[in-house]
Amino acid sequence: MKLEGIITLFVVAGIVWGGLFYFLYNAVKFERNKKSDE
Repeated sequence: MKLEGIITLFVVAGIVWGGLFYFLYNAVKFERNKKSDE
């Protein structure tokens, strides 16, 4: 595998993981806000 391919894989993986963590973070924040309202 060429270096360009490895870099592309890392970039794609970073975007996917970043999106997942962002989604999880917002879900947790939303749950905390719901609990504090009660």
